[in-house]
Amino acid sequence: MDALTLFLLAVSVVFVAEVGDKTMISTIILAIETRGFVGVLVASIAGFTVANVVAVLVGYAVRLVVDLTIAKVLAAALFFAIGLWMILRSEGEQSRVLKYSLIACFLMVFLMEMGDKTQLSVFSLTTLYENPLVVLTGGVIGYALANSIGIIIAKYLGNRIDWSRVEKYAGLVMILIGIWLTIEYLTH
Repeated sequence: MDALTLFLLAVSVVFVAEVGDKTMISTIILAIETRGFVGVLVASIAGFTVANVVAVLVGYAVRLVVDLTIAKVLAAALFFAIGLWMILRSEGEQSRVLKYSLIACFLMVFLMEMGDKTQLSVFSLTTLYENPLVVLTGGVIGYALANSIGIIIAKYLGNRIDWSRVEKYAGLVMILIGIWLTIEYLTH
């Protein structure tokens, strides 16, 4: 896969995985509560980036020692599982929001991303393709886009959005990506 396609895939996968996610909701709530929209967004993106540097490094190491056929099938299954989890998880599984601190926002996002579906998505893409920097960059851009849009929408629409419904649709897209990747790997 060429670098531009991989970049766009990483942006899309992380964007979809992040829509309605607990880190997105927490970032939005913290931004609204502190009125520090830009600062909270920057701290959130920094937390995401640091957490996903770990995912990229581990994913790249796995790529070097694991049979890629197995890794590709497992990665596709992981996308499917993440999507299913997004659809089936119960409402209210949202972490408590830490107030009034950019450091708290950074730590909150960093800790919530560890093992989260977006980090697992970045890890999976890194194990599948040869360019971890492109995957990381695309993932960060996808995260930043989702959270920027979320903050803007929340700032103007507030309580009119049913975030749980948005996350269910995002889960369906993740399942479709998992199916698409499975078909791609089995036919090539």
